[in-house]
Amino acid sequence: MLHISGTAASGGLAVGTVKRINRASSGLTRVVLDPRREKALFEAAVLLAKDELAELEQRASEADKDIFLFQRVMLDDQGLLDEIGQNIRAGAGGAAAVEKAAEVYAGRIRSIENEYLRARAADVVDACRRVVNILDGRPRETLRLDSPCIVAADEIYPSDIVSVDRGMILGIITAGGSVQGHAAIISRTMGIPAVVQAGEDFLEVCDGQPAALDGFAGEMFLCPDDATRARFLHRIKLGKRQEQTLEKLRRAECTTQSGQRVYLLANCSSPEDIELAIEKGADGVGLLRSEFMLMAGRLPGEEEQYCYYVSCLAAAGGRPVTVRTFDIGADKEVAGISQDEDNPALGVRGLRLCLANPDLFQPQLRALLRAAAKGPLKIMFPMVSTPAEMQAALDALETARETLRKRNVAFAETVEVGTMIETPAAALLAEPLAAMCSFFSIGTNDLTQYTHAADRVNPGVAAYYPVSSPAVTQLIRMTVQAAQKAGIPVSVCGESAADPALAAQYVRMGIHRLSMAAPSLLEVKEAILNME
Repeated sequence: MLHISGTAASGGLAVGTVKRINRASSGLTRVVLDPRREKALFEAAVLLAKDELAELEQRASEADKDIFLFQRVMLDDQGLLDEIGQNIRAGAGGAAAVEKAAEVYAGRIRSIENEYLRARAADVVDACRRVVNILDGRPRETLRLDSPCIVAADEIYPSDIVSVDRGMILGIITAGGSVQGHAAIISRTMGIPAVVQAGEDFLEVCDGQPAALDGFAGEMFLCPDDATRARFLHRIKLGKRQEQTLEKLRRAECTTQSGQRVYLLANCSSPEDIELAIEKGADGVGLLRSEFMLMAGRLPGEEEQYCYYVSCLAAAGGRPVTVRTFDIGADKEVAGISQDEDNPALGVRGLRLCLANPDLFQPQLRALLRAAAKGPLKIMFPMVSTPAEMQAALDALETARETLRKRNVAFAETVEVGTMIETPAAALLAEPLAAMCSFFSIGTNDLTQYTHAADRVNPGVAAYYPVSSPAVTQLIRMTVQAAQKAGIPVSVCGESAADPALAAQYVRMGIHRLSMAAPSLLEVKEAILNME
């Protein structure tokens, strides 16, 4: 019995025979024609590749459709197209030009600090591999499996998994790959156990051998002994029973006993968070904390932010994603951006800081508008206190639109824009603010902090920071009434939404959207399902 250790990428267990996928190089057997002809052939191949990706998008699950949309977007990326064009003009054939450009472009993506964005290099390779195969007149190298098996390879691509019937792949183990790669995302969506980064040593000896794969622990036992095999089969049986219990709750529509539909959303900081939330049954993302992109102390450019937001939409699988613009300040300091203040909680933070720094704010707004053309993305401004501040934010958004129009870049002309209600001033002025917004989201953490003048990160005043407050409840009621009068939805995205008792209270107040950390979703759903 050989123990193979890697990194857990998709939870689950599998027992079966290993099938190794060993891809040969492209060969590039075509005769290279003059550059103009090669360019024309390349452009035709791209059109065909995009058609094939669109077909794969249609075959994919709702949660995975945007992955193939992302690959189609990559084939329109001007930087990649310019790289390929330069290679063709230098005398390379279309296929060779694409392979070389893919290697260079994927290398650039792998150098990005953000781990999730680094994993997108595999999508560039997958999309370009399709174009190369079209130019070479080769099949698109979809997986061909004769019987259910555990697939082993150097790396698995998204198109590999979607092109095969779900029942044929018992599990996946790869020498390389990434937990954040789209192949891993699809594996999690489809419930296929997966282990990545297991090294190359096992590949030469695994084909055709029996194995037991553990996607939770990130390991595989090749040629398992009887005791190991029996242990895995027992765990699989127990897991199926537990799945049936959870699946009933996860798949159930969140509705009160009286029939009121309640939408449970998730508070997230990354695509990984979004994947977990969707797995737990979230109806979408009620709060994406975009400032976590800056925590490494580096300001990402517009293009990197755009790719990140598109990745978040892909992870959400067509469900709405509400992005809070950079909420920097107070307890979220970013080197080189945050200001040194005596009282940062009451200082230049959130929208105030963004309005004071157009070089920070405008690239984010442009990236958000561009990403909103790819899926249901909403923009939400934090720490708004007055209608004047909200108008300044809307003016900044219009400036971003004008810039994109001049650049002739595709973006969403119309996008839902809302504000956080997290200061007493915003709650007291909720009516005029509602006339300017598409939605409200109540941030009970800061609203409680400012209402009770108790810093929520200062343990010395913890006694003055109540879990439930009549004063805060009154401000929430005012906000809900203003939203109802204006006909806009209102949600709660503070920690209190994760408290089943408070969540039920909010529903009774007329709030039918609650956003919380993913682990709390099922507990809150159970409480709401039992509400009279």
